[in-house]
Amino acid sequence: MDENKIIYACIEHIEIALDDYINEKENAPNMQKCEDKTCSYCSDKAIYKLTE
Repeated sequence: MDENKIIYACIEHIEIALDDYINEKENAPNMQKCEDKTCSYCSDKAIYKLTE
């Protein structure tokens, strides 16, 4: 995972996104609501943005 990578997740993929982030960074992400972005795992609208 890129050091400054942002993961966008829809409601269906938020658990997978959290697992991927924690497995890679070994730290909890900052989780923020977002608008107008697409989920990193599918083509649905993202609800959350995970950042360092």
